[in-house]
Amino acid sequence: MKYQIWECKIVVPEDAVFPEGFDFPPRHAAMQAVEDAGITVIDCFSGWGSCLTDTEKEIVDYNVQRRCSSSRDC
Repeated sequence: MKYQIWECKIVVPEDAVFPEGFDFPPRHAAMQAVEDAGITVIDCFSGWGSCLTDTEKEIVDYNVQRRCSSSRDC
């Protein structure tokens, strides 16, 4: 069987604290959205600990700088 893969990386602050099993709600929401569009989900893998490509890291660093310069969240 041939298949397609959609990838999503959610970036949060390093010191964020997650409740036990917190990876389930976003994974379930993504799967539900795909199934609601009438597409069968064969499987789903997720978890905290992924890595960014160099380009993704540059984009995230830029967005953090923009957010910090316009907000007091940093």
